[in-house]
Amino acid sequence: NILIEENYKLLPKNGVYIVSCKINDTLFYGMMNIGNNPTIGDNEQSIEVHFFELNQDIYNHNLQISILKHIREEQKFNTIDELKTQLEQDKVFSENYITNLL
Repeated sequence: NILIEENYKLLPKNGVYIVSCKINDTLFYGMMNIGNNPTIGDNEQSIEVHFFELNQDIYNHNLQISILKHIREEQKFNTIDELKTQLEQDKVFSENYITNLL
């Protein structure tokens, strides 16, 4: 989860994004969700990033996330399994997109 401490910063619209971030001189790619997590009934906006192939603790680090592409709008799914299926599809799409960048 990412905490934005400065209230003057603008955030992109709610949705799912392909992102990159340099951590300890290594570039990592992943997916970011900005939204209220409507499938689980959360009402507070959160920002969550899942980095592919990152196996280190980055909690309490300052990060600069670069948005590469907006994938889709935030949506509510009928079940958690439907959400998991969509997230897998988003991941495959993201990995293909990243492969074509390199």
